[in-house]
Order: sequence, then C-alpha cells, then structure tokens
Amino acid sequence: MEISNNIFYKCASKKVPELDGQKIFKILAKVEMEHASVWKKILKLNKVEIPKYDKCAAKYKPNLEESHSREDRAIKFYGQAAAEAENPRVKEIFEAFVEVETDHLHLSEARLK
Repeated sequence: MEISNNIFYKCASKKVPELDGQKIFKILAKVEMEHASVWKKILKLNKVEIPKYDKCAAKYKPNLEESHSREDRAIKFYGQAAAEAENPRVKEIFEAFVEVETDHLHLSEARLK
C-alpha cells in the first residue's frame, strides 16, 4: 500500500501543472516511502522494486480525489491492524500510521473544498 501510494504521488507531482499540487504530492510521496522503509526494516525485507506508474491524472482535482481515497483506505487498514495487534509496539506503530495518514487525508480535504 505504501509503495503504491508513493508511486501514485510521484506521478501526480510530475503531471499536475499547479505548483501547490506538485509540492504536496512530492512531500506525500516522500512520506509514503518513509512508511515503506519502516515496514521493510520491521519485516527484514530485501530491496523492494518500485514499478513504473503513469496512470495518475494530469489535473489536480482528480489526483486529490484519488489521494483522499488512498488515505482513507490506509487509515481503515492501519486502524483495523492496530485493533487486532497483540504486540504493544506493533500496535503503537499502526496507531502512529493512522495519525499520519489522517493528516494526509486532511490535506486533500482542505484542497477539495
């Protein structure tokens, strides 16, 4: 999910003409990759291949709507995972990700108005 979001945001940051959109999506791509790095480290994974992606929209609003959907999905996933986690540290990580993804959701909400 984090890698998928990262490549979506990278794509959006390159396609939208608005400077605000370019900056927001670039920052979100960076944060999503940081999340992926956390999971890579926790799960002791080898290098993860990042696929090419160019299916984002060339307009700001459709990408904001897609961002909103992606962040909503992440919040639900991490919230459910936190509720089911038995290890206190793992629960804490999931809850922290819910907070960060919620901040991302608010970024798109503020710009969709």
